[in-house]
Amino acid sequence: MKNSNSERLLVVERDDALRSTVVTLLRDAGYEVSTDYHDGMKSVLAFNPDVVILGANPPQFDCCDLLSEIKGSEQTRNIRVVMLSPGASVERTRGLDLGADDALSLPFDPHELLSRLRWQLRDKRTADSLRQRTQSEDENRKAAQQVVTAVNEERRTLRVGGLVALAVLLIGGVAFLLSYRRTQQQNTRVYAAITRLQSGVFTQQQLLALAENAQHDLSPPTPSEKAQLQSQTRELRSEIGRSQPENGGVLRSQLSAVEDRRQGRADHHSSL
Repeated sequence: MKNSNSERLLVVERDDALRSTVVTLLRDAGYEVSTDYHDGMKSVLAFNPDVVILGANPPQFDCCDLLSEIKGSEQTRNIRVVMLSPGASVERTRGLDLGADDALSLPFDPHELLSRLRWQLRDKRTADSLRQRTQSEDENRKAAQQVVTAVNEERRTLRVGGLVALAVLLIGGVAFLLSYRRTQQQNTRVYAAITRLQSGVFTQQQLLALAENAQHDLSPPTPSEKAQLQSQTRELRSEIGRSQPENGGVLRSQLSAVEDRRQGRADHHSSL
């Protein structure tokens, strides 16, 4: 029965007759066969076979170098190697110990060789599928890990951004409270100054009214009025000492009016 999958087989055999027999058997079974092995590992990598059928060459066993290279390379270690070894079980065991996946004694039975090749190919397909699935799972796991890492990083960024925003709000709140407090203190001082000014103006207005009343009062001041006028004079002089320059003229005018009232009424009374 022809093989439908066309697996690739590389035949490495120095004996021309044996090599021709093996190649004919494999091609008739439907496999893609190559006998180009002269460049060693370069030939193996170029053809990329599924199975290498390796003929032993006693007593040197120079095939063992190629076997070691195939099984020792990351790129080719999954290639199956079936060794054809002259002799009995001792030679087959030696080939298996060197890394071959299977070994047949020469002369071989064609049906047995094909059967063992089919088993190696099935086993390789299963192993390759498992390896690919494992690799895919590893890639998915790495991708998931990258997503988790990105999400965590985003969370950290958002958390830091939230903390920064909160810090800005707190600083802004503290600055507002300090500004509000300074504004309140300034307003308090302004209100106090206005109150003091209003009080001072009211006092000046009262004194001016008293002075005008004193100027219009033609009767001589009584002793109590004289005492009041003297008290007003002292208050005006004290107020002049504490007042601002722009208020000094008004206060001095008031003082002059009070003194004129006190002095003028006294002169008028004497003249009478």
